[in-house]
Amino acid sequence: MDSWYRFDVTHACMKGLIKHGLLRGRTDTVEWLVPGHEDAPALPDGYVVSFVLFHEHGLAVPLHPFFRGLLHHYQIELQHLNPNGIQHITAFITMCEGYLGIEPYFELWRYFFSITLIKKKQRGQETRC
Repeated sequence: MDSWYRFDVTHACMKGLIKHGLLRGRTDTVEWLVPGHEDAPALPDGYVVSFVLFHEHGLAVPLHPFFRGLLHHYQIELQHLNPNGIQHITAFITMCEGYLGIEPYFELWRYFFSITLIKKKQRGQETRC
């Protein structure tokens, strides 16, 4: 098996994120790891992959419960999202809490972010999938 690309993240880099308020310092309940020299990424149970660039552009941890719920529902992890995907989720949460004054909920998420495929029949009639 080929080695995975190793990032150049160091403890000094992580301390810089903490100094600038972009990452919480390590405590008894908060822990983060710097990538090691393993042949393939192997995270301990309960850990997720995050990228320094995400934090440098404003992603804070812990994530909002609605954000974590979406990841769980779609069975994806944070590293599966690109910056635009993260922005859509955080904008939705901000719209709900900051503008509408409500907690974000899944049915409203699906109302704004759903796709309906439309197939045309041979005679021009439309059917929804």
